[in-house]
Amino acid sequence: MELANAVAYPHAGFARSIIFMSATPWRIFFDEQNVAKLFDFSLFVSIPEGETHVDFQIAGTKGYIAPKVLLEAKCNEKYAVHSFGMLLLDLLTGQKITSFCRDKGLGVENYLWDLLKKYVEENGLNEMVDPMIIEEGLCPRKEQLLQDYLDFAFKCVSESPEERPTMIDMAKQLRQMYLSC
Repeated sequence: MELANAVAYPHAGFARSIIFMSATPWRIFFDEQNVAKLFDFSLFVSIPEGETHVDFQIAGTKGYIAPKVLLEAKCNEKYAVHSFGMLLLDLLTGQKITSFCRDKGLGVENYLWDLLKKYVEENGLNEMVDPMIIEEGLCPRKEQLLQDYLDFAFKCVSESPEERPTMIDMAKQLRQMYLSC
């Protein structure tokens, strides 16, 4: 939730939207109070005032870059949502999501969320979730929260940018999930 707020702030806190192009686990650290912090702002890009996107040289980490961006080389707010959605999947599985897919024999060349959805349908949510999250098992409430989280992450990495939430909406929805725990 804190990371979502940190990534969302540049989208709305300035006259010109600033997009974080690569929300990956290695761009996050935890301070002494275990508060998550972003660092390495080299992959932020500013969208000119009055514009909806910016043309740019593709940068970021394979697997976190929205596939449509690879084709068009245009960055908008939904690019950051996709990248953050991939991070949400990393956190859920406890490993880099591309590694998870490779380990499960799913491949990484197609849209990962389609492969992951099929995997969850065939194997169940428990097979995807990091064992540290499940620890003592899943009560119905915890299982529902994890399913909601997974559904939300899938929405963030949707193939269609129009189906993804905005960064602000993403931060709000994560906060609602957190408060419902």
